[in-house]
Amino acid sequence: MQTKYLKIAAIISLAMLTGACAASRSVVEIQEPTSIENPAVGPAVKITSVEDKRKFEIDPSTPDIPSLANDEIDDTSFTSRAYARKRNTYGMALGDVMLPEGKTVSDAVNKAISNGFKQAGYRVLEPGDVEYNSAAEIDADLIKFWSWFEPGFWQVTVHNKSEVVLNSAELNKGDPVVVNDHYQEKMQMVLDSDWQRSAVNALRELTSKITEKLEALKQ
Repeated sequence: MQTKYLKIAAIISLAMLTGACAASRSVVEIQEPTSIENPAVGPAVKITSVEDKRKFEIDPSTPDIPSLANDEIDDTSFTSRAYARKRNTYGMALGDVMLPEGKTVSDAVNKAISNGFKQAGYRVLEPGDVEYNSAAEIDADLIKFWSWFEPGFWQVTVHNKSEVVLNSAELNKGDPVVVNDHYQEKMQMVLDSDWQRSAVNALRELTSKITEKLEALKQ
């Protein structure tokens, strides 16, 4: 009988610990995409900016909307690093997931965009490269990049929605190029490492979607 009570106490303690971890802020670095090599030939472009235009809310109507607690939604030192929000099995918002200080979501997305251009046959130049000054300018707006999970009976589903808008006089006759992606993965429970994996896989998919869109524009 005593052993039974000890087991129950251990389970309750573990549940309380898990809940406490979920309710707290997690600082989890995203392994940014590895830069791929430029093609030997191809149009020269330069990514001059990736502006984070994500809209944060304190108590959003749906979990796919970026959210933080209280007035942090107006502080770019927090919003620029945030990429997920933890929730309990009832969907109630708990702690958030952020990059370490000095890292930003837009920097990670910048590399995904760069790789997308390279895979589509463009040469992405950096300051100091030959032809950099004459390369076509690409300005990107980061509209969405957010992860959350959807509770289920046996499993939960981790989602990530991303959206970028590419602006350039040299692309799509000067009209904005909008690229969207929705990555999702089923799992038993969500740990900090799972938020990281979800974000990394979402960045890879975003790169592929950018490549597809750019290749379609060439046709």
